[in-house]
Amino acid sequence: MKRFLIYLSLAVLLPFIDLPGGEALAQRTGKARVDTLVLKESISPAMIFRRIEGAWRKSDARYLAGLVGDGKVYIVMGEMGPKSGYYSSSQVFYLLKKIFREYSQMKFEFVKYHNVDKPGRKVFAVAYRSYKNIRSDRVFQDKVYITLCKEGDDWVMTEIKTSR
Repeated sequence: MKRFLIYLSLAVLLPFIDLPGGEALAQRTGKARVDTLVLKESISPAMIFRRIEGAWRKSDARYLAGLVGDGKVYIVMGEMGPKSGYYSSSQVFYLLKKIFREYSQMKFEFVKYHNVDKPGRKVFAVAYRSYKNIRSDRVFQDKVYITLCKEGDDWVMTEIKTSR
């Protein structure tokens, strides 16, 4: 009986708990969340870009990797990042985890958005980024281009590119 009450309590409270990456998990697995407002926001490219911005600032490789769809994401990060190519979500997780471990993220802010109001197309945004090498304390700045595409009903990351 006690176990049943615990399960019942969890079933009632779980939809109201905001876990990190909950929207990405719901979006990737196709599971609906109880709050319809959250559902509408989670499928909006603008909302996803806001979440990417926050995740990048927090060095949250897990959330960012969770936005990779069933296919692969194309990554070009210059001499500071991995070799350019196509990477799966698990590879993206480990690549970003390594980058976030070596470089402290000082600033990551989207400044330009393209095709966000035309959701039938690829949408992309440009962010200005500042980051510091943890060993040498050298500070670097660049631009990060992130592209989202529709995969079924979900928006997924398909490209991450940087340029100076």
